Amino acid sequence: MMDSFAWAWTLILGRAQSVFNAGSPYGLPALGGALLFTVLFYIEVRRKRGNRISVGGFIKSVFPSRILLHPSSRLDLRLWTLNTLVFASAYGMLAIGGLLWRDAIVAGLTHAFGPRGASDWPIWAILSLATLLELLAYEFGYWISHYLFHAIPALWEFHKVHHSAEVLTTLTEMRTHPVEIIAFMNVIGFCTGIVFGAMTYSFGPGAHAFTLLNANAALMLFILTIGHLRHSHMWIAFTGLAGRLFQSPAHHQIHHSDQPRHFNKNLGFALAVWDWLFGTLYVPEKYERITFGVGAVHVRFDTVRSSFLLPFSSCANHLVKWAGGLKSRPRKRGPTLARPAPSARTLEG
Repeated sequence: MMDSFAWAWTLILGRAQSVFNAGSPYGLPALGGALLFTVLFYIEVRRKRGNRISVGGFIKSVFPSRILLHPSSRLDLRLWTLNTLVFASAYGMLAIGGLLWRDAIVAGLTHAFGPRGASDWPIWAILSLATLLELLAYEFGYWISHYLFHAIPALWEFHKVHHSAEVLTTLTEMRTHPVEIIAFMNVIGFCTGIVFGAMTYSFGPGAHAFTLLNANAALMLFILTIGHLRHSHMWIAFTGLAGRLFQSPAHHQIHHSDQPRHFNKNLGFALAVWDWLFGTLYVPEKYERITFGVGAVHVRFDTVRSSFLLPFSSCANHLVKWAGGLKSRPRKRGPTLARPAPSARTLEG
């Protein structure tokens, strides 16, 4: 009994150390960078308004008790603990990593076109191209996963857990159903694996991105500055061309809005280019007062148990209705595709 307890404690402690290490989104560099960016933003806003700058004012502005003590924030903390500290390793075991997809692509291209000779491109050009392409592939994997979890009613039932947050904090990032986490991991791994497979075949094993804290340098720069502010109450908006290229915190707050004009907008993570290309972009040109959540549905997700279990039954109901619709339709020649049942937040309407 004691051996089992010691083993479990060692496992959780090791996981906690990995969550808070320097290269983690919840490590000191990322959290410190977000805090520094917030301080600079606070000083600039107060200076423009001619208001006094103080430590107490900063704390009240950035860490308001109405948000930190909100029941939604308490559920965020419980789900973050389970998803990040307890279950993260299990999620990783269910994902096919980008390295496996990369090796499969290299093998396929070699079989189809034969081996490639050494590249004469300068290394800085290869690394720069790899950094950009990996970022675009990561963002596309994130965007298409996010799109599908909004567009397909059965998948929306899982994503609804994330959108049920009534206030946003940095922990809301992991207010996410395990099915969604695993799906996003696999799609992103597939997309980045394809890119690095093609890059490795074309330029050799040295084709990799510039890194910062063991991650894509461009993506890590986003995390070190405004990444954690996506889920916050601070209105920091990119407008004009910048608002069409990059996701600001205001972009993502609009994504969480419970107003119909904001539904299914801004599906990217760090970049807005795929939203811009596919017509799901909403640029926050001016301040908008936003409320969050999914209406009265949020009461169904007030515990960890309901957040984890209820989406399965709701998803099953959608699948049963979809299957029943297929049986009731008259037979036609050739294949047909059934559209998902309409939902208040699907992309169908």
